Parts: sequence; structure tokens; C-alpha cells
Amino acid sequence: MLALCLALALLATDGDGLRFEGSVAAGGGYDANLLIAPGSDAAGSAVASVSASGGATIGLSDSAFLYVGAALDGSKFPTLPELDRTSAGASASLLVELVGPLALVLGTSGGFGWYADPARSGASFTARATLRYRPMSWFTTRLGYAHTLRTASDPVYGSNVDRIFAEVEFRAARSTWFSIVAFGERGDQTFYQAILPASELGTTAATVTIFEPYRATATTLGVGVGFEQGLGGGFSVDLGATWRRTDTPDGAYSGPSASATVVWRWD
Repeated sequence: MLALCLALALLATDGDGLRFEGSVAAGGGYDANLLIAPGSDAAGSAVASVSASGGATIGLSDSAFLYVGAALDGSKFPTLPELDRTSAGASASLLVELVGPLALVLGTSGGFGWYADPARSGASFTARATLRYRPMSWFTTRLGYAHTLRTASDPVYGSNVDRIFAEVEFRAARSTWFSIVAFGERGDQTFYQAILPASELGTTAATVTIFEPYRATATTLGVGVGFEQGLGGGFSVDLGATWRRTDTPDGAYSGPSASATVVWRWD
């Protein structure tokens, strides 16, 4: 489908207005929201990640632009190795300038993730729509909606989530950008419940608490901040921090995540 879109766009433009771009990134951080067990401490882990992406932007007209691309990434979780993942995917988005600084962006993406725990491996699909308002080159606001469906070999690890978000992005200096985002999510996610402790070898000297996964409908509210500092030569440092609160039928949990990434972009 993406190849067909690209071919049609190239035919429509006779190759004019075609621009290639891509990036390579590596970084790490910490996420406290990985294995949420309402009523108990959620499990978090340090995270190390690498990614590479590339694609083409095609000018369909003076006010419409199509992007098609592909990405490959991988993540490792030292204290939760079952979550280690490699994924590959493709995406397409269409930007249409409406009136003045207002634009509409429609996009879709799909991919497959291979987890260290094979029961978690599966495909994911996302569709999104965003209104972008950019009255000045250094100031942008976005309001959007996205729907994400993720499948898994064991359906308990799948998810089906609707998301709305609002974002403000502004440039504080020539190569310095800040962003603030607020979001809400609603849908089926994976959580964990403690089941009765099992005595080791039939003795009472030691017990093991076992957490069993289950799917439930939950609501998540969150806020995040981002910082990007250009270093020259296409390199930049990206910093981000997010706080989330998730309410489930069995209780609530809140926790932070943070990341630092070095990115090289080309176009």
C-alpha cells in the first residue's frame, strides 16, 4: 500500500518536489510504568534504545504534501528482559494546508514487534488526525486524535487504545526547542494481579508472590515536556520527561518516565 502511494505520488509530480530525509538515534532513560499492578508497586526499568528511519516527502501541490517512510528500532530493559524488543514498520502521512497557518495532517502506520517473550510479539496499527496551527515559524500548536491497535501471540498482551492530545512547541533560540504536551488515553491495556502466594516445595519457610496478566479497560492522563538542542552537522540532543496516572477498575497508579537521546538527521 505504501509503495503504491509513493508510486502514484511520483507519477503525479513527475519527480518534482521530492525530498528524502532520515535519522539515526540512540539513547536511554527510565520508565516506571512498564508492568502496572493496581494496588501493588508497579515495575519499572532502565531503558536503552536505538532506531533508524528514512522516507520521502513529495509535494503533491502547493498546499499538499505526502510522506512515506519506514523505521527499525530496538529496546532493551535490563531489569525486565522479557520486554526486550525489536520492531520494524512503515508509515504514511498527508499534510494539507487549509487556511493561513492552519493545516490538517492525516497519518497511518503499521509494524511488527518481536519480543524476548514470544507471547508478547505481534503487529500494531495506528491511525491519527492532527490539526496544526503555526502562526509563526518558531511557534506551533497541535490538537489530535489517534487510535492504536496492538495484537500479540497471547491476546492478553494486546491493546486497543484511543488517544487525544494537545501540544505546544516553540523555539527559544536558533537551535533550541521546547515542547509541552497533555494527553488522555482510554481503552484495553495489560495489567497484573497478585494471585495467592505459593509455598516453595510445600514448606512455609518461603513464599513467592505470582503476578498474572489480564486485560482491562483503563483511562490514562498524562503531561510531558521535551527539549531539543541542535549541535550542528545534523546532530541534536533530545530530552523528555512524562508523568502518567492510570485508573483501572482495580485501582490507580501514577509514575514518571524520562529519556535522553542523541539524534543525527539528514535531508
